Amino acid sequence: LPAMRAAKVDPAEALKSDPSRGITPHGAGLLRDGLVAAEVAATFVLAAGACLLLRTIMTLQATDMGYETRQMLVVDADAPATKELTSLRAVGMFNQLFADLGQLPGVERAAGVMGLPTGNYGSNGYYETRGGLPLDADHPAWSHFSVASPGYFKTMGIPLKRGRDFRSEDTHESGMVAVISESLARQSFGNADPLGKQIRCGLDSDKWMTVVGVVGDVRQESPAERPGATLYMPMTQHPFYANQIHLVLRTAVKPLVLINAVDERIARVDPLIARRYTTMDAMVDKSVATERFRAALISSFAGMGLLLAMLGVYGTMAYSVAQRRFEFGVRMAFGAERGTILRSVLGHALKVACVGIVFGAALGVVLAHLVQSMLVGVRPTDPVSLVLVSALLLMTALGAALGPGRSATRVSPMAALRTE
Repeated sequence: LPAMRAAKVDPAEALKSDPSRGITPHGAGLLRDGLVAAEVAATFVLAAGACLLLRTIMTLQATDMGYETRQMLVVDADAPATKELTSLRAVGMFNQLFADLGQLPGVERAAGVMGLPTGNYGSNGYYETRGGLPLDADHPAWSHFSVASPGYFKTMGIPLKRGRDFRSEDTHESGMVAVISESLARQSFGNADPLGKQIRCGLDSDKWMTVVGVVGDVRQESPAERPGATLYMPMTQHPFYANQIHLVLRTAVKPLVLINAVDERIARVDPLIARRYTTMDAMVDKSVATERFRAALISSFAGMGLLLAMLGVYGTMAYSVAQRRFEFGVRMAFGAERGTILRSVLGHALKVACVGIVFGAALGVVLAHLVQSMLVGVRPTDPVSLVLVSALLLMTALGAALGPGRSATRVSPMAALRTE
């Protein structure tokens, strides 16, 4: 582009211009300023996107999951079982483990569940009720399915709102029972008391279950998910889904220091149980890995864009100061103060940056819908993010122009005039 512009130079205009005396063709700096403004605009869009995604991460980290995540050791345990008899034996073995692990020093409570929030496996599907709200054939009732042991809700810190928890009396031979979440209660029973109502699902049996309790909602998949309907069933009554579970231990010490003691106790009960250890905090953190990667990726691009914008502003201002050296010398010879010269250079840089910010904000609003699905708790046109990015770019422009501006104030009037 510069070569094409040079080829179109008017000889008469070129002879009349004298950059050494501050005489330059009209509009000579517009292209440079326009390119820098374009850099600022592109950087604004990237930086605004990065800011929105970073605020999303902060929102997700502060989200109430509906259960406690701190001081929780999680054991992914898989006991070999293929038939009803071996599955029932695995359930009995796990029940023994819950009691044994609860006695370990540093362990406050222990329980088990198939369908742990943010876990590797679970189940979900449709269900039906007796005595509930009328069914909608086009939108059948749907929920997450979990199979849990007695004490699971207390161990996880999930509040029991009504009724009771599972008990040791809820066996494979006794009447089928279930605990439901508040969302499921509202979804299927409205304002009516759901205790004593009947519910069934297609998990592994077509038997009706009696609702004996209501617990608080949890975010099952990740902090980005809304709390939804969940149907809990006792492990002893659904043994086919109770051999591959998560053991959850509420601890009074750092969870990972108990791994050796817990592993030894599990191996003593059955060394064939495959096991893997983590913490509830780590699982929740992993569930937002995609959002964190997006934020890191866009932030890295925004950082490179910010560096390029800074270099563009610096280069433009440095070139402008060099071209206007004679002008600054004359102005200072006639009494202009150094502060006035500095404000002139910085004002030019701010003007270019403001033009870029305005165009960047307009472009950001147009492209906002592209990131809307990636945001949680933050609007694409979040004013806080836009103000922060604008301030950042203005500070960047000022910082980049400060060096050339100070150089302009050190011009010697005599040296500038001597170049005549």
